[in-house]
Amino acid sequence: MESPDGSSGGIAMTTWSDTIGALFLAHRQRLESMVTRRIRDRETAADIVQDVFARVLSGGRRAPAEESMRILYASARNAAIEHHRSSTRRARLLGSLLPAQCVAEEVGPDRRLEAKQALSALDAALGELSPRCRDIFIMRRVHGLSNEDIARAHGISVNSVEKHIARALRHCQTYLARHRSET
Repeated sequence: MESPDGSSGGIAMTTWSDTIGALFLAHRQRLESMVTRRIRDRETAADIVQDVFARVLSGGRRAPAEESMRILYASARNAAIEHHRSSTRRARLLGSLLPAQCVAEEVGPDRRLEAKQALSALDAALGELSPRCRDIFIMRRVHGLSNEDIARAHGISVNSVEKHIARALRHCQTYLARHRSET
């Protein structure tokens, strides 16, 4: 007699966490290699893969091991793509706020740490803005919408949009200047 987990004899059934644990042991290195090739950062790739496994485990969807494996690979690929997109958006946003010498394509660990700290400071600065001002700034600087489109979306004038963007820029630049002087 064969049990649902594919073993013969007995009534031992594997739990969902056992299935995911076995998939983790069998596929983690390959998934990390795949993600590393896409994002070119081993540490971040390891974090992404671990997050993917945790999401699949907590998702509670009990699928056969082979289907779960396909889900893991697709999820890791999608997470790598999303990481790359958000990194590109952050770099573009930082490039518009920080002096050119602070944003470099080839960075060492020290510069990477500085960049992460600057991003945290930028997140904190954006968190201090009013929700409308923050939304307008992100619509313009991250999503690239025109001032006219933003004005229509918020039901305000183009002049008001420009004022919100200027206010957000001044605030972020001041906050980041304070951050740089503290570090």
